[in-house]
Amino acid sequence: MDRNDFYAQRNRFFLTLTPAGRGGLYLCALLGIATFVAGMMLGDTQRTWGSFLFNLFFFFCIALGGVALGSMQDVIGAVWGRPIRRIHEAFGAFVPMALICFAGFLICLKLNVWEAKSLYKWIVNPEMLHHFPGKSTWLQENFMLIRNGVALVLLGILTGWQVSLGVKRDLALVAGDRQKATMLGEKARHILRYWAAPVMVAYSLLFSLLVFDLLMSLAPTWLSTLWGGWCFSIMMQTLFASLLLMMFFLQRSPLGAFYGQKQFHDVGKLLHGFTVFFAYLTFAHILTYWYTNIPEETSYFIDRLKEPWIYLVIVSPFLTFVFPFFMLIPKASKWLAPVTIPIAFVALAGQWLSFLLVVMPEVTDGKGLVFPWIEIGIFLGFLGCFLASFFRFASKVPMLPIADPLLKEALASHH
Repeated sequence: MDRNDFYAQRNRFFLTLTPAGRGGLYLCALLGIATFVAGMMLGDTQRTWGSFLFNLFFFFCIALGGVALGSMQDVIGAVWGRPIRRIHEAFGAFVPMALICFAGFLICLKLNVWEAKSLYKWIVNPEMLHHFPGKSTWLQENFMLIRNGVALVLLGILTGWQVSLGVKRDLALVAGDRQKATMLGEKARHILRYWAAPVMVAYSLLFSLLVFDLLMSLAPTWLSTLWGGWCFSIMMQTLFASLLLMMFFLQRSPLGAFYGQKQFHDVGKLLHGFTVFFAYLTFAHILTYWYTNIPEETSYFIDRLKEPWIYLVIVSPFLTFVFPFFMLIPKASKWLAPVTIPIAFVALAGQWLSFLLVVMPEVTDGKGLVFPWIEIGIFLGFLGCFLASFFRFASKVPMLPIADPLLKEALASHH
């Protein structure tokens, strides 16, 4: 297909939800809000804030990972992923909403809304860090709020700028201005090829700052220099699992004709690779703390070897590594829906538990998790918001990058 063909079929590349589907997503979002308010009203403030935080990070990782994957392809001029690029860019439509939620959380932290400060022991009791000179300097409330606020603004600017470059050229072609679309397409290609690398560095630093400050500092006396990389491995594993699921969901739409076996195979291989990478970094954490045997470090893991967390600790490695690793070894398991879809769901469930195990043992004793209604309710709320932002983006922007100069090469069986 050439650009004329894409122009002739441009209206087929948008996605619109049925009223029932849209209503279902709005219902999920309202359920999440209701669960959050109910948790607060019942006095379970720490558990509710913890559930809000780890669920927000779970979906934020998929969204930011979708934008970052575009940068990874641009910096090397990758061709294979062009037909599916707009899917993971559409995941990034949740980034602005996530940044607003993070900003709201920081404001609540500053004003101590619903006892938000109690989530961080070092804010309530700064004296506990007196024997940790570096941390007592870094973990100061106002300093943390300012640097994270700046990080959120920068992430919003960078992600918006990156996605808009690709969107503008496609919208120009949809509007019928083929000359402008060609000009914008080549311009975006050269700009992103040059700037993708520094933007990726910025993403990695800003993301690491957020996970260090908002997640790792929940256990203020604990430290991991692998933390940023470990959270990045979660980001990429959840991204590729989500990408596979969305590709299968769209396979019967007009867009499905552009998703070949090679795209499913490559995304499946990347999921397989980051499954191994996640397991490697997890093992590196455990091995390092085991042979150093420093109380401030080992206590983090010992706390999670007690009930009720021990059961999740046992299950989590099977969901995040053992099952997807062995199941993805056969080639066909990367593109056969009856096999690949369960693998992707299992990997996502496992990483949701990973974030739960990071946050909830620090903010609750676990007694209320016999039936985790708060955690699941807030998860459904963010799921509704995530999918609603995805389909809102897909209804306004072609879900195939029709003005991308490399798309024709990708569709010509290039690998």
